[in-house]
Amino acid sequence: MQAKKWWVLALAMVLAFSMIAVPGCSPEDEPAEEPEAEEPAPEESFDATQAMIDAANEYFKNDPVPTIAAADLLTIVQSQDPGYQVVDIRSAEHYALGHIEGAVNIPFKQIYTEENLAKLDPNKKIVVVCYTGHTASETNMFYNMLGYDALTLKFGMSGWVADEAIVGLPIPGKATGEYPTVTEPVEAGTFDLPAIEGYEDVQAAIIGQAEKYFAAELPPTIAAEDVFNIVQSADPGYQIVSVRAGEDYAKGHIAGAINIPWKEAADNLAKLDPNKKVIVYCYTGHTGGEVSMFFNLMGYETYNMKFGMSGWQSDPALGGNPGYDPAAVTANPVVQ
Repeated sequence: MQAKKWWVLALAMVLAFSMIAVPGCSPEDEPAEEPEAEEPAPEESFDATQAMIDAANEYFKNDPVPTIAAADLLTIVQSQDPGYQVVDIRSAEHYALGHIEGAVNIPFKQIYTEENLAKLDPNKKIVVVCYTGHTASETNMFYNMLGYDALTLKFGMSGWVADEAIVGLPIPGKATGEYPTVTEPVEAGTFDLPAIEGYEDVQAAIIGQAEKYFAAELPPTIAAEDVFNIVQSADPGYQIVSVRAGEDYAKGHIAGAINIPWKEAADNLAKLDPNKKVIVYCYTGHTGGEVSMFFNLMGYETYNMKFGMSGWQSDPALGGNPGYDPAAVTANPVVQ
């Protein structure tokens, strides 16, 4: 009987040990639950509109000097200052008539190409030269948005040498505008901005938008006489923007014009009606050219009024800046 008890006890112990040894019987041996895989965060889409606004403000908000006088550029050229590069954006034909010594030729409608951008030295200040200063101002805005340090020769080759045989186009006469102005301010509305899509970075957006602008073959300027006719007819298809300082706008402006000082252009795009053609004017056509290019790059159809307020109204109290006068131009040297 005693042996039987020991046998039962031994059998019980064997069974107990076998239960412990069986895999999966212990909670510690149960397989751990695998964590659920985290879904990748959605990639943020590139906001081309904001990136281009930021690029413009990088220029506008840093106290830019938009132009250089012919006398100052002459000093730079004669001293062979290595910190400057001169870019002549006239046609190759007119460049060949005579150009500033050392200037490279990049025709205006080709400034955006990879080949021509490769001709720019990013370590130098770029002086852009055109016929009267208007398309050069558009070009220096494009260059500055891309990160170059650029400015415009005031009044272009017409300000360097008042000789049609060298400039390539007729020399303008002295500004003698006599069109009317008003002092009543105009309130701007609020509009959605045009969509800018299909770009991966800001450089591609600026260059791509420039290509679209040039493909449209829009004239870069509009004559004061044509603007006057638009104002007189109250054409609803146009919006006029004065980019002069607020105090000068208050002295007198074109009827219907809203005021956006040129350095604040990037912060006030919502004031532009994307369904209208925009006419921009400044003092002499230079800062107007910069804003006009910026607006065009942002998707607006924009024209710069030639010679600005000085071409609209010759009264210096209203113009705020002396206009072009060929009699005041000193003949500076050119090479062929």
